[in-house]
Amino acid sequence: MEINVTKAKTNLSKLIQELVDLKEDEIIITKNGKPLVSMKLINQDTSKRIGIAEKEMKGRSITLEELNSIDISDCFN
Repeated sequence: MEINVTKAKTNLSKLIQELVDLKEDEIIITKNGKPLVSMKLINQDTSKRIGIAEKEMKGRSITLEELNSIDISDCFN
């Protein structure tokens, strides 16, 4: 969605709510018809924070005992 800077100022709360409600992925604020600012929702989904271990863990389940036995310092060496 693109919106003029004046309308964006007037409707900022509504625009934010559209992002939160996932009605819009991105809102581009324009000035004189030219894109100026992009607004996106910051992803708060922590379920995808696997990072570099994603490929190793795909399709594998881990027990609580296995998880507790991992030495966290090994992850940083």
